[in-house]
Amino acid sequence: MGGYLQIQTAVAAGRHPAALLGLLVAAGFLMSVPALVAVVSILDANLLSGGHDWASGISAWISYLAHARVVLYVPLLAMVARAREKL
Repeated sequence: MGGYLQIQTAVAAGRHPAALLGLLVAAGFLMSVPALVAVVSILDANLLSGGHDWASGISAWISYLAHARVVLYVPLLAMVARAREKL
């Protein structure tokens, strides 16, 4: 059994070029987006003004999700209480 675990650990610890490339692309994207927004807002300040309406609609939708999350706590607490009773 120890040999199998060592092989699996060696495979998991090996290099994953696709995962590394994905991580680098995601990091590059996250670092470049604020700079791109800054450049666009400096060059044309009115270009991003239309995004305010879109962003306010998204923020309202996200606040509804926050309220829905509270509703999920009740069944979760019941499941945790039931699991503790079984222990």
